[in-house]
Amino acid sequence: MPVAGILLLLAAIGALSSAYDIGTVNKYSYETTVLVSEKCDLESNSVVGHHLKATVHLTAVWESSQNPSKRLIKIELLNPKLSVPKKSVFKEHRSELDKLSSSPSFILWEDGVSKSIWDDPNEHYSLRNLKRGIASLLQHRKNNQDVKETDVSGECDVIYKVEGNSIRRRKGNCEHSKFDKNLSQSHGVRSASAVHQSTSDCEWKEGKLPAISKCSSTEYVKLFSNAWHRPSLCIDEKSEFIYDGIEKEKNIYKNKNIEDIINELKKSQSGLEAGDLEAIFVIQDEKPKKRQLKPTISRLQKDLSTENLSSLKSVKAFYKLLPIIRTSSTEEILQVLHNDKLEDVLPQLLDLVSACATKNCLKAAFEFFEAENEYNSLLEHFVISLSILPRPNLFILKELKSFLAKEREEKIEATLLMTLGTLLKTYAERQAIADAEFIEEIRIFFEKGLKKCDKESEFCVLNYLRSLRNAARPRSAPILLEYALKGGADALEAVLGLKNIPVHLLPPQSQVGLLKVFNQIGAEQDRSTRAIAAELLLKQNPKPDVLKNILKTLLDQTDAEFSSFLASKLMHHISIDPVLRTNVIKLLPEKDINYYHALAQNGQSALFRRPLVSVAGTNVTYGLEMESLVGGMLKRTVFDVSFENDAGGASLLSVGLFATGLNSIAGDAAEAAADDSNPTAGMNLGFLDSYLRPYVFFRTTSELMGHAWAGTASEQTPVLQCILAFSDDEKAVVLSNGMIVRGQLRGVLSTDSSASAKISLWNRNSKSLIKNVGALIVRGVVSVDAGFVFTQGTIQFTGESGIDFKVDVDFYEMPFTTCMQMEHTDLAINFDVIRSVNVPGTNYESKRKKKRVIYIPGRSFAFNKINNDMCQSTNSESE
Repeated sequence: MPVAGILLLLAAIGALSSAYDIGTVNKYSYETTVLVSEKCDLESNSVVGHHLKATVHLTAVWESSQNPSKRLIKIELLNPKLSVPKKSVFKEHRSELDKLSSSPSFILWEDGVSKSIWDDPNEHYSLRNLKRGIASLLQHRKNNQDVKETDVSGECDVIYKVEGNSIRRRKGNCEHSKFDKNLSQSHGVRSASAVHQSTSDCEWKEGKLPAISKCSSTEYVKLFSNAWHRPSLCIDEKSEFIYDGIEKEKNIYKNKNIEDIINELKKSQSGLEAGDLEAIFVIQDEKPKKRQLKPTISRLQKDLSTENLSSLKSVKAFYKLLPIIRTSSTEEILQVLHNDKLEDVLPQLLDLVSACATKNCLKAAFEFFEAENEYNSLLEHFVISLSILPRPNLFILKELKSFLAKEREEKIEATLLMTLGTLLKTYAERQAIADAEFIEEIRIFFEKGLKKCDKESEFCVLNYLRSLRNAARPRSAPILLEYALKGGADALEAVLGLKNIPVHLLPPQSQVGLLKVFNQIGAEQDRSTRAIAAELLLKQNPKPDVLKNILKTLLDQTDAEFSSFLASKLMHHISIDPVLRTNVIKLLPEKDINYYHALAQNGQSALFRRPLVSVAGTNVTYGLEMESLVGGMLKRTVFDVSFENDAGGASLLSVGLFATGLNSIAGDAAEAAADDSNPTAGMNLGFLDSYLRPYVFFRTTSELMGHAWAGTASEQTPVLQCILAFSDDEKAVVLSNGMIVRGQLRGVLSTDSSASAKISLWNRNSKSLIKNVGALIVRGVVSVDAGFVFTQGTIQFTGESGIDFKVDVDFYEMPFTTCMQMEHTDLAINFDVIRSVNVPGTNYESKRKKKRVIYIPGRSFAFNKINNDMCQSTNSESE
């Protein structure tokens, strides 16, 4: 190597070894690039984003006399320039950044950790955050460590890996203290996920204090819907921080404490204020113009009409209106609700008010219905819509409880109780903001209401049990078990409530009570109640004697339908629980179990669960529980469609048909004599884990005959028609360069559920049809707003389809024939991805779009063999 080269190298090493010494200005070139993409790919040829370049000066201006590693370092950001894509290459572009002035910031640096920062609050937040990002680069450890550490991104999990003078710092799970957690849903299928990972590699030189010679970092923030993992959006960031020489600094401070130094600095920078290393958190929302609610609704009125329910027109109109109503006053909202010209879309406007969920919206709605003490279908409609809210808050629960405190019509009271229970469950899952004391207050309110029920009231106990079922509070398990042990119709609701509580949270003593329910000790139990009690026991890793008890019950086939249904439950659970399967296999060979007779059943009752569709990490399944009477008439049927993936599970739709008191029509003589209740039939509907008040077709023999002769049930009757907020989630992540990434996920679901039943006493058959049609829009937006440049990505998927559930019963002769069928119509899922960058104050905008469609053809779904055989028999007779 030439002598001159050696001298130059030695000079550079000498300069580095004295870096961060008092009075030495360390110069660096700093570059950071932010891109938006679908696949977290910094090397993509399709570039959408922005690039920033600046010079940075780091100068130690004070050293503690007691601790030499404690220093005050001045950070200066000089000549920052913005570049934006032009034909996939970054070119410098004028922006507001050129007009911004930057003043020095100061950090207190001790043992490799930035303790505090002082800067001028009048300086633009983007420049202050950039300097906080640079201060975060200085954070280091001297050995491998896993720590919680606060930097520009907030409090993060940080992993340090040290090899010589090279330090790798990886961080994730960052939480910024200023982000409003009320904006986030609890983690689940309906929410969003924002995955953040940052890695920085720095080369340090040892001197009196270590100093950076070079840093490079990469990171990404990936946003996706938990219901459908693809498409996703990524914000990719990479930065370089490279040493570029030194110069001397004249203004240094000695022999003073830090407080005196700051006071002296304030003489030349009067605006200096102390802060922490977290980024200045600024979220800039585009505020809709005032008084826009009524004219926008009028413009979209046709799209919101009942005839367009369950169509994409309705969900897109609803989506447009949601941000507008959220900024509207209580008076504006009331004016819309009272407007006669909008009366035909009033149910949809009430859906909008419930999805809005702001204080102004709720005050307007409750004032609108305040004096209502008779049954009002619009009031019930509004309360049902509230139950689906993805992120209820404390104010909503308090307002609903206060509204419930006044005398309400019986059906309205039932719906209010069940909605309050559902919202309590959703609110309790939001652990970051949930008020534990208020949650307990509502639970106690439900349980006290249950205890106070008048014995002569037909529905009071059922209503409170249903509210406890929706609430799913583990502490309610004892009172639910108490009512389960009493038997009767209340017992069925009680065990359904226990089933809705996560099984691992059920108290161990519940197994004793459930075994009593199963064995009918203390009270005679409905076969449905016994079957659910057995299911709960199977889920709790039962002891061998409990499992043996259940297996022995299968040998008693006096009630063939019960033993068949119980056998189906057992077979289902051993198919998904390997431990249970092993335990059952151990017991089956025992003489008193009798392998063949325990599992060979001849009843029609059964259950099963099968895959519906599996896409992008999400499994959608459908299941059926079918309980029959001895004569073949359906007793209780539950059909459901569920989501399941890494984020958890959720019931999208649950449709149940039930019938009691029909033993005189279908069943043996013994059952008819034992059951003297009035003929009753109806439908239970659950939607997004919210179980609604039962829809009853008839309650007496005369009502049943009236429907049969008049054909009043043969027309499709709406059961649930509404537009709902499917998702409403926000995330925020601060990049290592100090720029704030905001993620939003909003979804709107429009649904129309209806039912009909055609009964022919002449042909002795019935045909029931439950139609469920819907449309969904889910839009995710991820954006980086630096003030002088705005980079954004948008994903959207839309689709509309339907599921029909048919039940045909032929009761011409015994045994009756029941045929159930399910089918869904064609489904086209449209995906749109838009990436853009624009520079405020200029005409620059770059945008890239991508569209694709996934077609899922309509199909019919097979049930179990018994049902398929009966359908084949029914269809062959009708031909």
